[in-house]
Amino acid sequence: MKKLALLMITVLILSISLSACGGKKADEAVNTASVAPAATAVATVAPEATKAPESNKPASIKFFSNNPDRKAGQGYAEQLLIDQYMKENPHIKITAETLSPDPQFQDKLKIYNATNDLPEMTMMWGGARYLSPLVKNEALVTFTKEDFAGQGFIDAAFAPFTLDGKIYAIPKNTDFLVLYVNKKLLADNGLEPPKTESDLFKITETLKAKNIVPIALDGRDAWPLGLLFDAVVARQSGSFEIYQKAMDRTGSFKDPAVISGAKKIQDMAKAGMFGTGFLNLDYGGARNLFGQGKAAMYLMGEWEMGISTDANFPEDVRNNMIVIPYPASDDGKGKTTDLLAWFGGGYSVSSKSENSAEAKKFAIWMFKKENWARTVWQNGITFPAQAYEEFNTGKETQVQKDLTSILSTATVFSGTSSQDKFSTATSKSYLDQITQLIALKSTPEKFAEEIDAIADKSFKELNP
Repeated sequence: MKKLALLMITVLILSISLSACGGKKADEAVNTASVAPAATAVATVAPEATKAPESNKPASIKFFSNNPDRKAGQGYAEQLLIDQYMKENPHIKITAETLSPDPQFQDKLKIYNATNDLPEMTMMWGGARYLSPLVKNEALVTFTKEDFAGQGFIDAAFAPFTLDGKIYAIPKNTDFLVLYVNKKLLADNGLEPPKTESDLFKITETLKAKNIVPIALDGRDAWPLGLLFDAVVARQSGSFEIYQKAMDRTGSFKDPAVISGAKKIQDMAKAGMFGTGFLNLDYGGARNLFGQGKAAMYLMGEWEMGISTDANFPEDVRNNMIVIPYPASDDGKGKTTDLLAWFGGGYSVSSKSENSAEAKKFAIWMFKKENWARTVWQNGITFPAQAYEEFNTGKETQVQKDLTSILSTATVFSGTSSQDKFSTATSKSYLDQITQLIALKSTPEKFAEEIDAIADKSFKELNP
């Protein structure tokens, strides 16, 4: 894992923004109450030794999260730590307000900022696109790396949350794109997990004939399609530089690798790789399709590693679940060790509340390594942006082991995904074009021209 840390520092330090998909959840609902999570087989929280300094002044903290499910996933981790902190500090009352999907969350965050009513602590994405409006409004407190000294953070993880040398949020995850695989379903049909892109098409041909969806894909929310686009183009070109150069205008989206990647994506859709009607399938629908054994694979980020222990799904599916990297290109140019990876999400603290100081104290406490890193790892929830090896118990799931192997053996990391390099005004147009492409309503050539024009507009907006 030392190799991992070095790679992440040298490559991801170039990242200045953050994919908005980090920490997505299947449950898209609104919840404004603080909900105590149900007990689970593993409810790992921090030891008493990590208590924050005591204070006697009563204070209320609103915790604004994009994780409505407080009994599973990152919402569960948040709630465990909120409840523990309140138990250790009875003068503090923390109430969770949750909202999903992310576009709705982001819209309400804008309203909170415009009305100077930002919750004391809020989930936050990195990069100027998300941070600048709040920073310009002087709505956020700042942190220093010294606030987290000794907590095992990958140094580069703070880069997406830093503007003009100041840190405005605490990074929580190390995210990367993978394929979750039901190995038994494949084996029962005489198939093996795919190693190359051509394998994906062979698997599709076999499973389609048996009414089994080859890959469950959330097509309603455009951001997973954006990640698919990044992965496919990287395999065609052999690197992630295409979209990076196109965004800083030292290159272009009209590159032949983009056009061939766009054609590849259309070929996938035409072959039935994602099933029928996938553009109307939302996050929860795609997750359930795979979890219920109706799809052989599921394209999603590492944050779904808890799917293998989700009691809502049949045991034979959970027990036969593995994870593999996105398959290599057939010509060997794009390798499985080239990983679409970024630092996913974080938390910011409001500077305009009378309880900002208490909220900042809680935020720093939450990211003591015995708290967030230990909780999410030992509960099989996600990969923290902190070292977690010391919290291995020997009881890690196969999915956790597979994900660890994928991350630790990667030789190239993408950094920021293409969609989060666009300005706020142009990002939707970019994702709309990808949706049009995969819906077969555009040609690869026209698609390349359209997104290149959008990238040019974005660059001018971000660099006036």
